[in-house]
Amino acid sequence: MDVKIQLLCMLISFLYGMFVNISIYINKFLNKVNNKILHIIIDLIFTYIMVVLYIIIIYKINFGIFHVYFLILMLVGYLCMSKNVNFLKNKVKYFKLKKRK
Repeated sequence: MDVKIQLLCMLISFLYGMFVNISIYINKFLNKVNNKILHIIIDLIFTYIMVVLYIIIIYKINFGIFHVYFLILMLVGYLCMSKNVNFLKNKVKYFKLKKRK
């Protein structure tokens, strides 16, 4: 695998980590089921879809060659986006409170 493909996969992994964070946030927001078994099933299906989607993307780019640093960059992207999501949630709450006054 040449350097261009590795860099592309690293960028895709980082961005996919951000996408996973946003998707989890939306899933938690939309998944307000009182039944615990149904909640677990929905979470398992969501996780399965996210993993299969990542595998398909990596397979299309570099024929399915995985490296540990792809997963590490996905985790870094997830963590970076979690900081940004918390920051954005606080800003939205601040502007909502400011409008009410």
